[in-house]
Amino acid sequence: MDLNEVFIFIKVVEAGSFSGAAKLMGLPRSTVSRKVSQLEEALGIRLLQRTTRKLSLTHAGRDYFQQCRTAILGIQQANQLVQTSQQAPTGMIRVAGLLAVQRGFLCDWFNEFLKLYPNISVEIQLSDDSVDIIEAGVDVAFRAGVLGDSSLVARRLMESKLVLCASPDYLINSAAITSIDNIKQHRAIFVGNSGQNARWQLESDKGKVMVPIKATVVANSMEFAINTCLAGNGIALLPDVMIHEHLESNKLQVVLGEYSAGSGGIYIVYPSRTHLSITVRTFVDFITAKVTASNLLSSSKTRNSDQRAD
Repeated sequence: MDLNEVFIFIKVVEAGSFSGAAKLMGLPRSTVSRKVSQLEEALGIRLLQRTTRKLSLTHAGRDYFQQCRTAILGIQQANQLVQTSQQAPTGMIRVAGLLAVQRGFLCDWFNEFLKLYPNISVEIQLSDDSVDIIEAGVDVAFRAGVLGDSSLVARRLMESKLVLCASPDYLINSAAITSIDNIKQHRAIFVGNSGQNARWQLESDKGKVMVPIKATVVANSMEFAINTCLAGNGIALLPDVMIHEHLESNKLQVVLGEYSAGSGGIYIVYPSRTHLSITVRTFVDFITAKVTASNLLSSSKTRNSDQRAD
């Protein structure tokens, strides 16, 4: 059914004639009359009684007019509501993030954003698993690592690499680590689903090396691995960005700093560049501005380019 025919029918009833409705809509009278006839034919029932003097609604036409007019008014109100919401940031943002977001600078930025925009509410889902943001109805997601190609848009917030680190207590009470070979004798906190045949692929100026480890703790959560490392339970390979505050406060120390792994980045990901709501756009721009203004990484390591992402 053509909803345009329904709209014209309503205008005819409100104007009281085909000529009046045609004038209001800037259409030929013949077009208005034809559209109403097509609507009646599609419904299989007469809506208007036509005489040379006036139009009158049939009983079915009266019921149909009342129902359709209410529906049209609802659509108009919905349109107005959406247009109004685009004038100022308001409403709900659904965000998916890594578990580690609940601590540190990203969490602080979330709270600052909410204070700046009290008419915005945030629903955040934290998980170290990659969430299908389209299927989950998520507006924005934070992701880490090296992203592949997809139809999503990813804005790189900052570069990140995995570094070997441990707590001062662990390092004091354990054998000295003077070379990469020493790692094999130490307790290791491994991020993954299984510690069987666990190994770290590291690289330095000398090239890449595969290091077998003794995985005494295996976790599929980066947040759990960070906390376990802070508690002094071993050496871990962790993203430098996520442990920045712990390195600054000396709660964690980098071990064998010449080695690292998995150079990638922290990204903010969203479904499309076009038709982005003002609320989501405000959030994305706020986070991007905070990264640019922060001292987390040097400006040479901070990029704001868009790319495709999984």
